Amino acid sequence: MANTKDHDSALRHDGNQLFTTPWFVVPIRLVVLSWALYATASPAASGTPCHAAEAASRKVTLEGAGGAKPILADVIQVLDPSGEPDTYFMDVASVVSADTKCKTVTVRLHFDVLGNYQRYELLSGGNLTKSGGKPFSRADHEKLHQILSDPYSQLKSIALDEITAPKSAATAGARVDAVSQPTVLSRQSTIVVGAAYTCCTLWHWSHGEVVGAIRDMTVEACNREDLLRYLRSDQDPYVQFAAEQLRMQDLFDAETIAAVEQVMRHGSTKVINPALDYLAKASSKTGSDHFFRCCEDEYLVANSIKRTRFLESLRESDQELPPNYLDRFKGWLTRADTYYEIHLLLTLWEREKASSEAAIDEAISLLKSNNALIAGRSYRYLKALKLRTYPKTTEYAPHGRKPPASATVFGSALNASQQQKLEAYERQNAD
Repeated sequence: MANTKDHDSALRHDGNQLFTTPWFVVPIRLVVLSWALYATASPAASGTPCHAAEAASRKVTLEGAGGAKPILADVIQVLDPSGEPDTYFMDVASVVSADTKCKTVTVRLHFDVLGNYQRYELLSGGNLTKSGGKPFSRADHEKLHQILSDPYSQLKSIALDEITAPKSAATAGARVDAVSQPTVLSRQSTIVVGAAYTCCTLWHWSHGEVVGAIRDMTVEACNREDLLRYLRSDQDPYVQFAAEQLRMQDLFDAETIAAVEQVMRHGSTKVINPALDYLAKASSKTGSDHFFRCCEDEYLVANSIKRTRFLESLRESDQELPPNYLDRFKGWLTRADTYYEIHLLLTLWEREKASSEAAIDEAISLLKSNNALIAGRSYRYLKALKLRTYPKTTEYAPHGRKPPASATVFGSALNASQQQKLEAYERQNAD
């Protein structure tokens, strides 16, 4: 899918010449140009089409502003020439103030196949207006597009029942912004000043129920081959979507598992979580070790974020760890880049009560860390091991004497050298 910012820039410029007609009122140019851009960037447009789908539509409920009744709108699926889902759109009526009464302008909101807002256009040939009846300028339209393109906008914190209907141009003052919450008016970077009502309603409608409806329609139109095509794209949102759907649909054949393992190795850190979630379920369903062996993959081990995400997955997993599994993490403590990563690994060792001599040596080396949090966390781990006792075999009997057959000899998990180093740390940090 084309990058929204680049897409919008292409719509506003023709080579070095600016369009003389504003971009938001030229739907024919928008349709032609957006298809050309989409066809070169969308995962669905690459490769051989797998199947043809029939265009679908679905009704969604748009929350009414200011306590008004909910509004029903149709979400329409648009197919590409091969019959695959291409884009979606939804027409909504935006209230504007003009002359001495309120009228509506139909705004068409466009989305990609994952429900992400792409752009908008005005179908009725009119224009949006601000308080006082002032029409939107080109800069206002560009700012509104940027606002709608941000799924994390501060407008998310503004409930639609806090929004009041705009006044008519005859009574609206320059400062009337159709929102009862006063803090919105101070966030000029969050809204088009004088058009808070339009910004708030269109943002909520663009990021509300419509997103789930679009994703559902896309899922219904996709088969395994479509999901694998998304998975192999270079666009993280599509990769994440595909990995999630493959897991939810229990698609654990050899080809699919291998494709997800490639995502785990070579994908960005943004897609590591859904890849690991898929591999964990694949291991549980197939009985093969697709998940636990990730800790030995050089691509995962070399990346701090991926290592951390994997440790989090292990912590949350309800699968029983293979025998002596945590011994495979030799070198992870001294390789760790953050306190959190060290904490996760030590927590796993504590939970499983499985600490090898090599792991203890690594923890002791961290006592010399310049980071007081890391040194302190390692100390607490080692102190607990020192106080914990374990049955000892005959070779560990004091002074080499073999204990009576009826006796059980216990000793610390730390050997003498390790205990000395821990005690030296305690003396140096008595406070």
